[in-house]
Amino acid sequence: LDLVVVDGKAKGITVRDLVTGKVSSYAADAVCLCTGGYANVFYLSTNAMGSNVTATYRAHKKGAFFANPCYTQIHPTCIPVSGDYQSKLTLMSESLRNDGRVWVPKQKGDNRPVSEIPDEYRDYYLERKYPSFGNLAPRDIASRSAKEVCDEGRGIGSSGRGVCLDFGDSIERLGEDAIRERYGNLFEMYERITGEDAYKQPMRIYPAPHYTMGGLWVDYNLESTIPGLFVLGEANFSDHGANRLGASALMQGLADGYFIIPYTIANYLAQTAPGEVDTGHEEFRRAVEEVNALTGKLLSINGSRTANDFHRALGRIMWDNVGMARSAESLKKALKQIPELRAEFWEDVKVTGSGRA
Repeated sequence: LDLVVVDGKAKGITVRDLVTGKVSSYAADAVCLCTGGYANVFYLSTNAMGSNVTATYRAHKKGAFFANPCYTQIHPTCIPVSGDYQSKLTLMSESLRNDGRVWVPKQKGDNRPVSEIPDEYRDYYLERKYPSFGNLAPRDIASRSAKEVCDEGRGIGSSGRGVCLDFGDSIERLGEDAIRERYGNLFEMYERITGEDAYKQPMRIYPAPHYTMGGLWVDYNLESTIPGLFVLGEANFSDHGANRLGASALMQGLADGYFIIPYTIANYLAQTAPGEVDTGHEEFRRAVEEVNALTGKLLSINGSRTANDFHRALGRIMWDNVGMARSAESLKKALKQIPELRAEFWEDVKVTGSGRA
């Protein structure tokens, strides 16, 4: 819930016990922050809902610089939203586009079941727009194109936020057994989630926030601008630039955790006397008091909308205006709407419970 900084150096953390509700602090000679990215600012992403960037945000508020927050990867091959109470989106695999063809109905309002729409009424829009790449167009292009056709009103499914990934031609050409050998596990997962057989009808896919290349700034030792705070993995900004190649996140996790931090943090600790501070220090007491005060403030508002409802509204603003396609107009719109939503949150949020077990 917070980072404890003593004399300008990271010296511990403040946490809440999820069983008892007790807020307490822990002292340390250094802190490693490895809490993932911020894709859930869009409300739904392929990340678990619990990956809520709280630790990164608190560290930033304590003075850790944040770098490249605009760098967000939108993955084009995810299962679309199925309801208002969904907690995350499921990532399929980009390998599916090797044999699947992406299309939507040519006409807005064509509500026929997709398996009944003849080929001449289908728009294979990636093949049409990018003939050199076809269905293997890069992720960013495929994602933007999918959102564009859905925004035109040609999306499939009850929400209208979905496009077809059709394996019919590949099954006819190669046989179902060949497709099953290549993608059988993915087809099984898709059927368990949607109840639909992708061997018999097209998959439904839609873009989703997947990975964030921005994060807390770190140097080559993985140390942030707060001495003693080391940031690893997706929580830092360091390795990917403006986009991420497949498997590079795994590479970063392994490199940061296995090859870099054991040596750089050891060098830092060698220059620091162990146990310089403990939880009896005034900063630890203040950190607990501040967390309890914030909890009390949130509980006292007793408004009419849940935090989840506000999060969903924020996600919609971000997705529509600060997602895979941005313009000066859309960014100005978001800069107006987000402070308004924040002000409404502090007036009308309802947090149930007492904050204690």
